[in-house]
Amino acid sequence: MANDPFTLDIVTLKKIVFSEPIESVVTPGTVGYFGILVGHTPFVSSLQTGITRITKADGGKLILATSGGFLMTDGKKVILLAETAERPEEIDIARAQAAKERAEKRLAEKSADIDMDRAKAALYRALARLKVASK
Repeated sequence: MANDPFTLDIVTLKKIVFSEPIESVVTPGTVGYFGILVGHTPFVSSLQTGITRITKADGGKLILATSGGFLMTDGKKVILLAETAERPEEIDIARAQAAKERAEKRLAEKSADIDMDRAKAALYRALARLKVASK
């Protein structure tokens, strides 16, 4: 029973990104990465930008670049509501690299006119996208 698959739904405002039986999911919470297996205690967490790793029920692996949102589970089903969730083949590497360079330039300027939190968030999103795209 402990190894029975359970359902993961990953949803953004634009689409359902993933909805399949899985064995496990590891995703970035606001206080660090955490994993969910079948039978997990009911749980809700806010999420931050990073990489979500999924082990499908058939043993296949999937990684996604995700940003923001919430995850909730009752131990039988997991729902991940994300601001963004991108598969490796959906990522435009040149665009992600350009976003990384823009964010690094803004952070290096340290000007009072620059929103440093926004620049850091853009950098983290670009780094996650580049890492996922390279897999």
